[in-house]
Order: sequence, then structure tokens, then C-alpha cells
Amino acid sequence: MNNAAEAAVTEDKSTVRVPLDNPLKRGDETITAVTLRKPLGGATSGTKLVDLLNLDLVAASKVVPRISSPVITAVEFLNMDVEDCTAIAGEIAAFLLQKRQKEAHGL
Repeated sequence: MNNAAEAAVTEDKSTVRVPLDNPLKRGDETITAVTLRKPLGGATSGTKLVDLLNLDLVAASKVVPRISSPVITAVEFLNMDVEDCTAIAGEIAAFLLQKRQKEAHGL
């Protein structure tokens, strides 16, 4: 994630707040951060987990609308600046790792 120092992870690690380097404009609303919740198995349907782990943005675009708050559509996600897409996709990939894998990699 490109904003590692700024990411806010809940204590139970079921959600993470990802600040956006380039805020998303939606009408009069400006979205400066996106909160992601840990996806359950169904939220990843239609994707290959390996694609999510490889930060495939098309695969991530299928999951983001299911786990984001405010809800970010697939089209909005794919139209975001690449550094923000990568930060979000990186957090999705991190959710998929087991606790021991995260500890082994210092996450």
C-alpha cells in the first residue's frame, strides 16, 4: 500500500481505511478515503484469488463494490488514478493472507 503510515486498521483487522492520494469526485461529493471490510468468500466470487493476490485491477474491480464504504463502483474504481487502485488492491490482497503469513511478512 502506498500510504502504509496513514492506513487505519481496526483492532480486529476486519476493516481498513485507505486514504486516496487523488480524491474521487462524485457529483458534489468528494471521497478522500475508502473503508474496505474483509471479504467473505462470496464477495470474491467471479474472481480468481491468485488474480487478487497479483493485484489484478480488473479482478479487484469486481470485489471493490462488494466491500467498500462508500460503495465504489467497478467503473469508478477502474477510472481512479493507478496509485489509489493499487493501494486498494493491495489491501484486498492483504485480507486474503492467513495471520501467520502476515506475521511472516511483517504485515
